[in-house]
Amino acid sequence: MAQQTQEPIGAEALDRLLAQLKVADLDSSPRPVNQTVLWPEPVPPGLCDFVTAGRRLVVVGGKGGVGKTTVAAAIAWKMAEQHPAASVRVISIDPAHSLSDALGQPLGHQPVTLTPNLSGQEVDAHQMLEQFRTDYLWELAAMMGGEDDLGGGLKMIYGPEAWRQIVSEALPGIDEMLSLITVMELLERNQQQLIVLDTAPTGHLLRFLEMPTALAEWLAWIFKLWIKYQDVVGRTEFMGRLRTLRQRVVQAQKKLKDASYCEFVGVVCNQSAILAEAQRLSQSLAMMGIHQPYIVHNRYQPGRSLPEHMFEPQTVVRLPLLPCNVSPLEQIQGAANLLF
Repeated sequence: MAQQTQEPIGAEALDRLLAQLKVADLDSSPRPVNQTVLWPEPVPPGLCDFVTAGRRLVVVGGKGGVGKTTVAAAIAWKMAEQHPAASVRVISIDPAHSLSDALGQPLGHQPVTLTPNLSGQEVDAHQMLEQFRTDYLWELAAMMGGEDDLGGGLKMIYGPEAWRQIVSEALPGIDEMLSLITVMELLERNQQQLIVLDTAPTGHLLRFLEMPTALAEWLAWIFKLWIKYQDVVGRTEFMGRLRTLRQRVVQAQKKLKDASYCEFVGVVCNQSAILAEAQRLSQSLAMMGIHQPYIVHNRYQPGRSLPEHMFEPQTVVRLPLLPCNVSPLEQIQGAANLLF
């Protein structure tokens, strides 16, 4: 199907697309080695220099398929290039990772060195969750279910196995929260001067951003229950570890809302459904108190700007269509030059 000059909206417009469907005549011959690469010119304004501005965390998000991974990798690449003394890392927390594809290099749960001062990582959410269960949830289930060598514990209606099921399902999105805590710890230990997060599509992103509040409230409930039954339950050392965890969660929540520390960069394409979702996301972020000064208009074409005033007071940064006859890494490097 040929690229459409106008976005097809409504039943009639969608029906008309069916008449345009044709069997593709794919040319399997390789592209000429010396084929000329035509790069577009940068379109001001660009993004700020996040390292110079003192930012430690840049969160990139938006609807699925808009180019979040490309933008996140390009930001990290440019900051590492401009600041060779700064340690920069780009981390994907999207369960459907595509950061490896964008950079043209395999990545995994452990960081991989890309340049002397740039590393990449794709967080394994399942591995994070299993570690959390081992460190906290199974002991919590044992305490709640009365599993104790001395016969103590809470004599609840549910046994330990039932509580294992309850606590493991009580916090949907905990894997995203654990990823955030890991990122914050890297920054606190000054192992990274800047971390760029490539996030999951909007729904998962909002759950990720709301998770600090949910987890802090859940832990507060556990503390209240423990205080009531501490003489029977004991496990003071375990509750001390949970208290430390809650402090880390509360601290992470504060830093997400600190405009001097964290910045959110939204990515959109000029399509009505994408723009409507981006507007709702911007409103949600504003209600959460998360700083969002930029919107990246990906695949920008001259004469097809976003509707005027749609994202005020944010600055719209236009990233033109990138050439397709280059390697993935060359696309990232080109995007990095066009975004700043």
